[in-house]
Amino acid sequence: MSPRPHKTASFLSAHPVFTRTEFAVALGHQTRSANVTSLLRHHLRAGNITRVSREVFAAVPAHLSAGRMMIDRFAAASKLRPDGILGYHSALELHGAAYSEFNEVQLVSAGRTELVKLPFGPCRFVNPPKALVAAGGTNYLSMTMDRQGLAIRVTAVERTVVDVLHRPEIAGGFEEVVKSLDLVRYLDPARVADYVELLGNRSLASVAGWWLEKRRSTLGVTDEILSRLRAQLPRSKHYALGAKPGAATLVEPWRVLLPVQAVEATFEGV
Repeated sequence: MSPRPHKTASFLSAHPVFTRTEFAVALGHQTRSANVTSLLRHHLRAGNITRVSREVFAAVPAHLSAGRMMIDRFAAASKLRPDGILGYHSALELHGAAYSEFNEVQLVSAGRTELVKLPFGPCRFVNPPKALVAAGGTNYLSMTMDRQGLAIRVTAVERTVVDVLHRPEIAGGFEEVVKSLDLVRYLDPARVADYVELLGNRSLASVAGWWLEKRRSTLGVTDEILSRLRAQLPRSKHYALGAKPGAATLVEPWRVLLPVQAVEATFEGV
């Protein structure tokens, strides 16, 4: 027996984006049942919903057609994988600390790494750091946010800062990263040091220490935090933030070679 129409309408009203499993559970069916397939097909044909991916759908508002609606990219991406956490530039945007707005969404997931094109735009799947996987802590320093009434998971500011410093190419390159991180107005410096220590990446300790020292008055970074990071420094200098030989400046105390623009902070917004 099919569920009553108002039950489906109530579900769609409360779930602007949803998975097949969520739909089935709400209507009292098994996820893979033929009834669920039939109902989804019916609502797709009727224009009540539109497909985001094979198992994810978006509800179409009554006053719009599927072709004219704007799917919230963050809400939609959060449904793509059960372990997905929005990170990197997407997290910067969600925390209000992005210099630019991107079409691409970055989702941290232990599944396959790939860039896929979806109705809301491109989505890049990025694996969590191996140290987090080994420690069984892929949710470390993550949080939930409300997005269109849905709870989405996103990396906390502290983890986001470290992640984009570690892999700036995922977040738009070093200029976008440095400009964006200048917009960070609050974080817990101890959590940054904790995360760097957990990752066990000495090169990352250098660039994170440099950035925290640069922002120490704004963010309340203590000598103790900087000392913790100095204790993890590599023995020799190294390149970071995409710096290249012949176009890098050595920041001696942190044993790191950075792009000249990042150190001189001469471009707009830094």
